[in-house]
Amino acid sequence: MAAFRTLGLPAAMLLVLTSSPANGQAVIELSHVTLADADFGDGAELGGREDGLLLRTPKFDFAGGAFDVAADYTYTHYDYRGLATRDRDLHRLELPMTWTGASPIHARIGITPVAAASSNVFKDLFSRGGSDDFSLYGDASIERLPSGGWGWRAGAAYDDSFGDERAYPVLSLLRDGDTVTLELGWPRTRVDWKVHPSVNLGFDIAPAGGRWHVVSDERDGAEFFYVTEAWRAQLLAQWAITSNWHLDAVVGYEFDRSHEFEDDTGLRIDEDVDSTVLYGVNFAYRF
Repeated sequence: MAAFRTLGLPAAMLLVLTSSPANGQAVIELSHVTLADADFGDGAELGGREDGLLLRTPKFDFAGGAFDVAADYTYTHYDYRGLATRDRDLHRLELPMTWTGASPIHARIGITPVAAASSNVFKDLFSRGGSDDFSLYGDASIERLPSGGWGWRAGAAYDDSFGDERAYPVLSLLRDGDTVTLELGWPRTRVDWKVHPSVNLGFDIAPAGGRWHVVSDERDGAEFFYVTEAWRAQLLAQWAITSNWHLDAVVGYEFDRSHEFEDDTGLRIDEDVDSTVLYGVNFAYRF
């Protein structure tokens, strides 16, 4: 219930925006990912799951380009065996706002306020939240988007995709074909193949790190940052059930993993985690 209370303001904002003239489709999407158990240091194991809710507006004409905004909430649960720590429930709410120019070679600018905290803080975010629970991320690039040919993207971003907050370059070659769409670059590579008018197959590889501020009530309010590093390679099967309802199945592999946090005794844990498989499903309504 805490998550839905926190989502109330962004959801209301999105409903107001979607009542204005726009192009493209708005999206409501539910997602789930399960991470299989993996070895985590000496005699310990780590498992996890993620559940998400995404609300996204269509694109609106604004300042000579197109503007859209979203509310993207993810609940992450990690469970441990062989460690002196409780399982962790972590919450993250992003409000990405993106402006894209309209010319063939144009700018793309994104600003993303983020709240990322442990459950005990997130459920009372407006009363217990502090500066460590909030971040402001962003990206900027120059793009040439293809319409039946090759294009490119060059820019930079600042966020916690690699674990700790950092800036990094964004470079991609882009291709939009009749049946195949490509994004080949750093830090993301993605391929989508239309095998049927209602079925797409895809491959995606990208960093999957994150950073949350945790307050341990069991340790009299001790605070630390829970930081994860990982890469995810995923295969996707996407089915347009109707023009509005869409279902995606996901199977993948998470690798180059590490977790950094404090256990219930105050000991700092900074361990590599074995690679693991993941599987999930996304269910979306587009309108």
